[in-house]
Amino acid sequence: MTGVLVVDDHAVVRQGLVALISTVDDLHVVGQASDGEAAVELVAALRPDVVLMDLSMPGTDGATATGRIRAAAPEVRVLVLTSFADQRHVLAALDAGADGYLLKHAEPETILEGLRQVARGEAPLDGRAARVLLSSRSDPPRTVDLTDRESEVLLLVADGLGNKQIARRLAITERTVKNHLTHIYQRLGVTDRTQAALWTERHLRS
Repeated sequence: MTGVLVVDDHAVVRQGLVALISTVDDLHVVGQASDGEAAVELVAALRPDVVLMDLSMPGTDGATATGRIRAAAPEVRVLVLTSFADQRHVLAALDAGADGYLLKHAEPETILEGLRQVARGEAPLDGRAARVLLSSRSDPPRTVDLTDRESEVLLLVADGLGNKQIARRLAITERTVKNHLTHIYQRLGVTDRTQAALWTERHLRS
C-alpha cells in the first residue's frame, strides 16, 4: 500500500483529497500538512511514499518544500497538484525535483492514477504542463549578445525589481529602463518579465 502525505493550505481541499484517497485500497493517507515547512517536517517523521504537494502556500511554498524534501529524502516521490499551469510554476516545481505535475481540475481518477504512477517511478504530467516543458526547450541560446548595461538590467529584473527600482539602482531614467527591456526582449525572443527572468536564471546565472 502506498502511503501519501497530503499538503495543501486550504482545509476543504485537503480534506477532500484525503476523502478521495480513502475510497481506494492501494493508497492511504499517512499525514496532512497545511504549508511547506510542515510538509518537510512530516516527511522526515513519517517517510511517506508520495507527497501530494500544492504549490501556492504561505511561508514555504511547494516548490521550495519539494527541493528540500528531495534533498533530504530522495526516495520520497512528489506529485504536484496545483491550479497553476504557467511556465514559472511548472519549471520551478520540476527543477526542484517534482516527479509529476497535475492540475486541480483533473478528474478524481486522474489524481489517484497520478499517485500510483509516481509511486511506480513514472512521471505524470498534465497536458498544459507538458507543453510548457517542451516550449522551454526552445529557449534562445546562451550566446545572446547583451551589453553590460542590458545584463545589469536583466539581472535586476530576475531579482524582482520594478522599472522604477531598477532606474534608481542604476541611476538612469525609467524611460531608459523601458528601452533596455524592449531591446532585451527582442534579443532573447521573449515577451514579458517572467520569461526574461527565467532565461536569466538558466543562462546568466547557471
